[in-house]
Amino acid sequence: MRLLHISDLHAGKRLYERINRNEDLIYALEQVYDICKGEKVEVLLIAGDVFDKRNPDFESQSLILDFLTRVNSLGTHILLIAGNHDSYDFMKIYSNLRKLSNIHVFDRPKKNIEEAIFDYKDLRIACLPYPDERVLTELKEDRERSYAEKVSQYMKALAKKVEEVPYGILLAHLAVDKAKLAGSELPSSVMPSYAVRADTIPEVFKYVALGHIHRYQRIENAVPKVYYSGSLYQIDFSEKDTEKYANLLVLEEGIVKVNPVKLTLKRRLTEVELKEGDNIEKNLEPFTKENFLLKVKLRVNMGDPFFNIKKERIERLLGEKLAKLDIEPVGVNSVVASQQEGFNLLDLYVDFYNKEYGEKPPQDLKELLQDIIDRVSHETSQA
Repeated sequence: MRLLHISDLHAGKRLYERINRNEDLIYALEQVYDICKGEKVEVLLIAGDVFDKRNPDFESQSLILDFLTRVNSLGTHILLIAGNHDSYDFMKIYSNLRKLSNIHVFDRPKKNIEEAIFDYKDLRIACLPYPDERVLTELKEDRERSYAEKVSQYMKALAKKVEEVPYGILLAHLAVDKAKLAGSELPSSVMPSYAVRADTIPEVFKYVALGHIHRYQRIENAVPKVYYSGSLYQIDFSEKDTEKYANLLVLEEGIVKVNPVKLTLKRRLTEVELKEGDNIEKNLEPFTKENFLLKVKLRVNMGDPFFNIKKERIERLLGEKLAKLDIEPVGVNSVVASQQEGFNLLDLYVDFYNKEYGEKPPQDLKELLQDIIDRVSHETSQA
């Protein structure tokens, strides 16, 4: 029997509220579909964070439904749990799909453990959607226990349900204390107080399919095979150096064999720093010929009369490949130098503001900037 483990789709993700990442997700999901078809996958495990927002836009809902129904048409069972980015109530709507298909959605941790179990042949999967602390309190009125202790107790209850089957698997969306972060995870949900100890994961599970951490990895100090499959594409620039995978599981002779399948990226994220004197075309030309999204840091002397020309050249050269352009002034002395050399820093800023926002800056902002320039110039001249 073959299963496939993926997680953290984040449909609807945007970079800097401007760049829609759905084309990157669609590219990754097409590969997942091909794996399911080519490997004759019988069960697809999706370990949460299907959407990036609790109220996803229609485009994102449409692409997820299209993917689910296409995989369902292969005869593959799909198990999908809610992550911390997903709304329990929204995901509950999707739970009705099981009445018409092989799509099984688990929207929240269940008080009745039987409702968290999926049976298929010799396989039994215990499902643990992201355990919000308020839900855990409702499940077990024990306010003295820590969050991690409550989650561990719930996992033990799930483990009891899989003891008598050849293959017991846990599908969960949570943080484990030994996990290496990618950097793009929601900070509040990966704090130490919200992380479950790896050694508390019940050893009865033959495989633990996790979502929430975006870096592909196996968790150390856990008796069972515990894996984060990671996000399907580079979510933001903190993941710029990470490769992406799906985990293909082969169940035979009582053993779960894990075969990572590397996914290719539609657009790879990378950062480029341009120093004073760097040739812009020479440094950026290689990135114009391949699929990249770039974050560019331009180090400039604010008195440089060609500052705006450089900025426009970068924008024109990269076009839609430019995700963000950060301007880094070089030293406070550049402020003084620009004033002494006859370059009006305030005029440069007004020009920049007008091109960036399509209007002149407010008068009080200009007065504040001029006051700062005057004070810096005075203090520097007194030094």
